[in-house]
Amino acid sequence: MELKRVFLLVFLVPALLMVPEGGRASEKLPPALLGDPGDYSVPFREGESLRYEINWKPIFLIPAFKAGELALSIKDSRYNDRPVYTISGAASSAGLLDSVSALRVRDRFESSIDHETFQSYRLLRQTRRNERKRDLEVLFDYPNDSILLHEWNTEVEPPLEIRNEETQGIPGPVSDILSIFYVARLRSLRPGDSYLIHLNDRGKIKPVTIQVQAKEQVLTDIGSFDSVRISTMGGLFSNGGDLLIWYSTGPLRIPVQFEADVKLGKVYGRIIGLETPQMTRSVIQID
Repeated sequence: MELKRVFLLVFLVPALLMVPEGGRASEKLPPALLGDPGDYSVPFREGESLRYEINWKPIFLIPAFKAGELALSIKDSRYNDRPVYTISGAASSAGLLDSVSALRVRDRFESSIDHETFQSYRLLRQTRRNERKRDLEVLFDYPNDSILLHEWNTEVEPPLEIRNEETQGIPGPVSDILSIFYVARLRSLRPGDSYLIHLNDRGKIKPVTIQVQAKEQVLTDIGSFDSVRISTMGGLFSNGGDLLIWYSTGPLRIPVQFEADVKLGKVYGRIIGLETPQMTRSVIQID
């Protein structure tokens, strides 16, 4: 088994965590999640930070082990004179997979979403894996119905441009691979509900359906959470597999756990740190 390949699969999780295929064309599409802002309640605010431990369970008789951590945070800012939420994410390698694969990951993400419509305006992804360094920026120009994508090799100085593309056609409010974690929190998720999200993946927009499945109890290292489980339609990776996310049913609707089937096993994450204006919970780390 090539552990570096496994590792790359594992760390596709924070980068969407969310790149499923769309539903079948013949199926009736559910209502858009980003529809009438009057239907939203906003549980997140500036100062919230979340931290997850990422684990990988191989398909063989090997117990699950820690592969890394994912940290998310949010703050108020502005984009083109519009008030926005800026969501930041950081994925880092750790644990057994880090030491065995000799692949050091320090990926970062940043998403800007509108304060009222919650549509994405900009996504920045910085990939840092050993000496490999790539920056990808996607801009959503709604007035001109276009998507701008820029990619650079930042291993050199000055950075070398790899891609500079513009595509036409934005079907409606777009979510990106980071903001989707947050916009799903805008609605009270009830079992049996389903919603459509227009998800951007490297400049291409895919229709993604999320289904609210069932209420469950999730036990974590920072406490037990009454939760509701959602599933994306079609599978996280091109070779299939589902993505599940558990959101707490309290007022904050915190994503407390996620799980994805991949070709070489199962990847899952569970919350280990939570800081909001209302509460703080965290595991004690001893180096």
